[in-house]
Amino acid sequence: MNVRTSSATPDPSLLSRRTMLYAGGGALATVSLAACGGGGTADPDADGEGDGAEAAPDPDRPKESPLLTEQVEAGELPPLEERLPIESDRLVVETQEFGVYGGTYQGAALGQGDDPWLERIIAYEPMMRADHSLAEVGLPGTFKSVDINDDATEFTMHMREGMRWSDGEPVTADDVMFAIEDVFFNEELNANPPGFLAVDNEPAQVERIDDYTVRLTYPQTKGDFLQQAAQNATWWATNFLFYPKHYLQDFLPHLNPEAEELADEAGSADWTAYWEDRIQWWNNIDKPVLYAWKMTSPLNSGNVATAERNPYYWKTDSDGAQLPFIDNLEFEIIQEEEVMLLKAVNGELDFHARHFNQDANRPVLADARESGDFDFVTVETTSMNRMIIALNLNHEDPELREIFQNKDFRIGLSHAIDRQEIIDTVFQRQGEPWQAAPHAESEFYDEEFAKQYTEYDVDLANQHLDAAGLTEKDGSGYRLLPSGDRLRFDIDLTPLFPEWPNAANMVTQYWGEVGVEARVNTIERTLFYDRKNPSANQFDAGVWAGDGGFRVEMNETRWWFPTSDESLYAVKWSAYYASLGEGEDAEEPPAETLEQMELNWQIPLEADPEEQKAMFRRILEIAKEQFYAIGIVLPTDGYGIKKNHLRNVVESFPDSWLYLTPGPTDIPAWFFSED
Repeated sequence: MNVRTSSATPDPSLLSRRTMLYAGGGALATVSLAACGGGGTADPDADGEGDGAEAAPDPDRPKESPLLTEQVEAGELPPLEERLPIESDRLVVETQEFGVYGGTYQGAALGQGDDPWLERIIAYEPMMRADHSLAEVGLPGTFKSVDINDDATEFTMHMREGMRWSDGEPVTADDVMFAIEDVFFNEELNANPPGFLAVDNEPAQVERIDDYTVRLTYPQTKGDFLQQAAQNATWWATNFLFYPKHYLQDFLPHLNPEAEELADEAGSADWTAYWEDRIQWWNNIDKPVLYAWKMTSPLNSGNVATAERNPYYWKTDSDGAQLPFIDNLEFEIIQEEEVMLLKAVNGELDFHARHFNQDANRPVLADARESGDFDFVTVETTSMNRMIIALNLNHEDPELREIFQNKDFRIGLSHAIDRQEIIDTVFQRQGEPWQAAPHAESEFYDEEFAKQYTEYDVDLANQHLDAAGLTEKDGSGYRLLPSGDRLRFDIDLTPLFPEWPNAANMVTQYWGEVGVEARVNTIERTLFYDRKNPSANQFDAGVWAGDGGFRVEMNETRWWFPTSDESLYAVKWSAYYASLGEGEDAEEPPAETLEQMELNWQIPLEADPEEQKAMFRRILEIAKEQFYAIGIVLPTDGYGIKKNHLRNVVESFPDSWLYLTPGPTDIPAWFFSED
């Protein structure tokens, strides 16, 4: 493996330690991992991408799809060698089997807004990748390597010479400079520099070195650079190779005086709305991409969204065969989960790991495996809770705010819940009582944190509720606020998972037994988000899943302290964090919460990963003490389904939206067997 630095070679005593610093949550690499192995690309033994094929390939095996060969022979496409990067810059993917070309993938999307599933299947092409297990980050991606100086302030990014967009146009440093200077530093699109391009809100300096090299220089250490580079794959992320300059420059007024006119002709409210429309690749089939497939029929119209192979895709297998192997993707747009489940049972879906893959449906699918010619894959949980109830600690009503912020009140509600009965009744006896605390498999696991206040004890619950000052009750036995009004509140819930409404209704019954009146308010997801927005703050309590308990603990921090409006329990405090205390909706948090925020701001500035982890553990200690939200049950691993003729699919993968899983498992290498 070629390891190199962007400055003088470090002391050998430090090199072995620093070489490994890219591997963990928020950790730092002071050296880069240049492409190595076949064709100058990532070594499979280093990045966990498999042991290679079991048998030698057929010497007559084609190196491109026959469909593309026909286009080359007809003069409609350049030859393969002209469509790929130069040989040393191709990313070689090691595969379990050498694939064959052809076929149409049959998939599904839940409605015309299910772009997240298309992103997970098609769009995980970040600047630097994570491996299949998410244990390593900073592996070669759309950039072939990144050189990092000793104090991690300077990042020299090396591109793949000869890489092309899906329309055949070259990918060069001009695209990177356009993304940074004209998009991310465009104040009309981003009021502040994106966090990936700044330290303490101070922007990095960008320099074009040559056609295939760009350097970023930060004002201070940027210790999470590779971690973020491996996550920035979603359409709204800070991805330097998502914005083809030759196509998108026409939609920016400072580069094209007619941009507003184009927006008006398209029926958009203004150029910014039209810009957002143009970059949403799943609906704009004209946008050039670097993905293995490009959309040919958008998600937002018709009954099927389709994509076809990108003839300029820049990866090959170890035999030099261009990926992807599958010709086309089709996603039938289905409105009901039950219909999607039926299609899975009937063997009509080649792969799926979303929507219908609940515990209650597993027996039905298990029984249908033989007739439907499919099997299960394991979806490893990275979540630490299947359902968390968050009281709004920033409630607009001062009485409710004071009660909700009283820790005894939250402890009392927690002890009042019979979690085991909920697990047995609603969650198919899967899981165990758990708070919003790291998963049992996490290196940050703390049993006391995970189990605190989970004992079902009505007497203890009443003691804590009394200690919160709620000693007066009305004639029906419900507790009264200091004002004399009955304490009552709603729990907003969107039925993202079918277990949530039933479990929440059981919780309200338990709470009723200790004199607290709560009601479940089931609403659709858009309204749920509108109500919890910091500028609205129109909810009493909410339910969501416990993201961030394993593998991504240091990156998905919403439940450890308020970081965004996903931190349901304190959206005003999260606005303070997100805006560095300057946002219109920001409210300064208590000293303990502020300490967590300051620690998290400092973590990327620390070069030593062990020091980073020490600061993070302090964040968790405070989260444990503050007890912001009430957890219900620790998740068990989930599942997906795949047809038996679909090959090169891993048997197990961790589930994380941060990494668009199963995207890191090399989906372009999937193929349909001829058996």
